[in-house]
Amino acid sequence: MRPDRLAALGLILVFSCRDQEKELPLPLPRVRVQVAAPQAVDETVTLTGVLGAPPGRDVKLGALVPGRLAHLAVAEGDRVKQGQVLAEIETGPATDELSQAEATEAEADAAARAVEARKERTDALVKKGVAAQQEAEQASAELASARASLDRAKAAVAQARRKLSRSALAAPFDGVVVAVLVRAGEAVDGNGQPVLEVAAPDPLELRCAVPPRDAARLRAGMAAQVTVEGLGLTRPAEVYAVSPAADAQSGNVAVRLRLANADGALKLGVLARAAVAVGRLESAVVVPSSALVPSPDGGAAVVVVQGGRSQLREVSAAFERGGRAALVAGVDAGEGVVVEGGYALPDGSRVEVVP
Repeated sequence: MRPDRLAALGLILVFSCRDQEKELPLPLPRVRVQVAAPQAVDETVTLTGVLGAPPGRDVKLGALVPGRLAHLAVAEGDRVKQGQVLAEIETGPATDELSQAEATEAEADAAARAVEARKERTDALVKKGVAAQQEAEQASAELASARASLDRAKAAVAQARRKLSRSALAAPFDGVVVAVLVRAGEAVDGNGQPVLEVAAPDPLELRCAVPPRDAARLRAGMAAQVTVEGLGLTRPAEVYAVSPAADAQSGNVAVRLRLANADGALKLGVLARAAVAVGRLESAVVVPSSALVPSPDGGAAVVVVQGGRSQLREVSAAFERGGRAALVAGVDAGEGVVVEGGYALPDGSRVEVVP
């Protein structure tokens, strides 16, 4: 076949294919639809915070006497009992100070006894007329001074004994050693320098910073569920306290939840999330959270399929939890809501529903 005939045949085939392409219908957007179901659901407020010991149950034991940390009996994670000695500061200087104070007390006591005996003799002589009244007055003054010196010596002994007792750091309550801040052999300054941190891990508190709108719905005693995703644990809890004032800088309100931790599975300082039941919706329409799309005014909306076409509906969601959204307006129970493929879909588009 001649080349000119081949070229003409090729052009005919090309134009024929283009005509066929124009006649083929464009594929419709494919969407997945789920029927909105009516359901009674608990309305919750979600909080996020850090687990810690209750107030007064997490303390740092400080050194109140200077010296060297002579003995350390515990390490991080050790459980301790109230009154158990956890660490000791060298007692040499404190012991010497006590011995010196006791010696001074003994001297003052002997001096006071001698002055008292001398006064008694002077008083007897005054009565007999042998000694002058002036000598009796001087003896009384000497006795008062001697007794004052004895009182100062006794106070010094008591102070030395307290100082010696402070060389031992004891657990203030049953708990666990959270941190060891000074190691055996290191020096402490005696000005309250922290040596150990002890906390009581049961019960625990979840401390949260909550927006005022949510905090206004919370009350002490409300039931909650605390989840620690990193540990895969969920525990029952209750709202223990809601601060009456918001933080001046953040504007948030401090909320404390309390929960049991008898087995010690929950750890101090771990991030946790709590869901607090604040009410119950008896006639909510529940849809998957994936059905929610942005509305033109910046709110929330869903795409409903009616007669094979999409329809954008603005909705009011009471809350979202566990991948489900509870709607209180915008969608009726039984309507088909797009749960996949509806994002950025033009309103009124023809769609293909796939199973």
